[in-house]
Amino acid sequence: MRRRFELTLNLSRPAFGAGDAFIALVLAALLYLGARLAVSAPQSVTGPDISLSPTVLPWYALLSTGRMAIAYLISLAFTLVYGYIAARNLTARIVMLPLLDILQSVPILSFLPVVLLSFTAILPQRLAAELAAIVLIVTSQAWNMTYSFYQSMTTIPDELHEATKIFRLNAWLRFKTLEMPFAANGLIWNSIMSWAGGWFFLMASETFTVGTRDFRLPGLGSYLQAAANQNDVPAIVYGLLSLVLV
Repeated sequence: MRRRFELTLNLSRPAFGAGDAFIALVLAALLYLGARLAVSAPQSVTGPDISLSPTVLPWYALLSTGRMAIAYLISLAFTLVYGYIAARNLTARIVMLPLLDILQSVPILSFLPVVLLSFTAILPQRLAAELAAIVLIVTSQAWNMTYSFYQSMTTIPDELHEATKIFRLNAWLRFKTLEMPFAANGLIWNSIMSWAGGWFFLMASETFTVGTRDFRLPGLGSYLQAAANQNDVPAIVYGLLSLVLV
């Protein structure tokens, strides 16, 4: 018996709709605000003194790992909230998915100058640098985790959804017993990949300088940079070993 498959194309939706226009306006407003704040940033910033003594490596490793952990927790919270809303709310999905696609397509390091200079204009230097580093790591982790969680949420079999209705599970119990366990495998895998990728951007954020503005942060990244600048081979080896161990 031969089966005939028909493909129907929905051409009623315009290529550039109201949701796309709203996203473009929001991004333009954020870029304008960031640029205005960046102009007000201090013209000269003095960075911290980076010690090359091996005794400071545990402290530097703790600082770097702490930034990674905070960024991951923020990324995970963003993933669960953003992915859940996009999967459950069809109206919000029209805006949220294109926005997420735009954000994940922007080169991650391009966030750093605008965010860092903007924060420096309104916050103390050290706090601004710490927050900018965390934001940069979040932008390297959150997008693929969110896509993974969203995909898992939208591919749950209908039979399992029917079971939750039969047992009259509320939203929290449905999330706890069905949605989160179903998404766990993909979320764990993408968390591992995001954590690994976050190390590269952590190193970049800890060694960031712009002209006379030194935004370096105490950590493994700045330690390795200082060791390389001074051609201190033993310090480079100690730094790499610490990076591997953590």
